[in-house]
Amino acid sequence: METENRYFVVVNAMVCLFSAAALATCRRRGAVVPVMVGDLLALALLFSAVGAAAEFGILGERGNSHVRWAKVCNVYGSFCERAMAAVIVSLLAAFTNLVMLMLTILTIHKSSSYY
Repeated sequence: METENRYFVVVNAMVCLFSAAALATCRRRGAVVPVMVGDLLALALLFSAVGAAAEFGILGERGNSHVRWAKVCNVYGSFCERAMAAVIVSLLAAFTNLVMLMLTILTIHKSSSYY
């Protein structure tokens, strides 16, 4: 479970750093396509990290009788609540990032000469 939490935190930090770097370079005309491709990759990583963290949060909440893993959220209740709140906030941020990326691509497409 610790590995998935570490993956979740590291991916969120990487996406945050990439977004800051993308904001710094997005003014240059030639950097638009590489930034969009990087945004798509960052978004894929972000959704995979949210999915992995949510899966282990649900596993901690419900346990797994097939492999005899007991529920742990009844023992570590406040930790589980905070972890699931972090997953929910990160999921909302990922969807917001997806909508902003789609709007950016649509805006660039409308202003291009191909439209």
